[in-house]
Amino acid sequence: MIDRAVILAAGMGTRLRSVVDDRPKGLVEIHGETLVGRSVRLLRAAGVGEITIVGGYLVEQYERFAARESLVTIVRNDAFAATGSMASLAVALDRVAGPLLVLESDIVYEARALDALLRGGAEDATLLSGPTGAGDEVWVDASGGRLRAMSKNRGALAAVTGEFVGITRLSAAACATLGAEFQRFTSAHGHARMDYETDGLVAAARTHAIAGTLIEDLCWGEIDDDRQLDRVTHRIWPSLIADKSGCGPVA
Repeated sequence: MIDRAVILAAGMGTRLRSVVDDRPKGLVEIHGETLVGRSVRLLRAAGVGEITIVGGYLVEQYERFAARESLVTIVRNDAFAATGSMASLAVALDRVAGPLLVLESDIVYEARALDALLRGGAEDATLLSGPTGAGDEVWVDASGGRLRAMSKNRGALAAVTGEFVGITRLSAAACATLGAEFQRFTSAHGHARMDYETDGLVAAARTHAIAGTLIEDLCWGEIDDDRQLDRVTHRIWPSLIADKSGCGPVA
């Protein structure tokens, strides 16, 4: 049983600044609940006790959030403005041993998303959905059930299995592989602007089997800009509150 999770929340959320500029994306509030607060609640309900949030931009707000929660720890990626999400995950992996779940801070999703990974048979797996039509999708090739490639350019993939959701299950061995890939990347490129998904997970998957767990009708949303915020607020969140499976046809 996995009882640890890491939430990556260091980003600056620049595309959302036109509507939300006083807080990090994970603390955007919809109908009285923050995005990270909802993830913490669902993780607790799924049996995940220890939660680490990697903060950077306006990290003090996450520290105030954590002060009101039990077993929520904040670690800092102080170089958040000059590094990528893999650098934030590496900060967490220096302190948190696998196995664990890795989640992005700016997503909302059905509780069954966590169940699919926690109760599934694969020790290492990343969650995929069917087409959402949300825009800015990361497409995933998981042919044969194993992660092969990811890209925002659908045409760059040999096959498309689904969309990357932003929730991944990692064993201790996979965590070590990701850490090694990060070290190789920084040595080769001279910087740490490495994304944990399109760069890190894909690189790790070349030598370490990472399954693609598909929930075709998963109801979920990511908030990167004002249009996605509107979609989550008016379409996704009401469906989640109603506790329905799926969001219906793609809008």
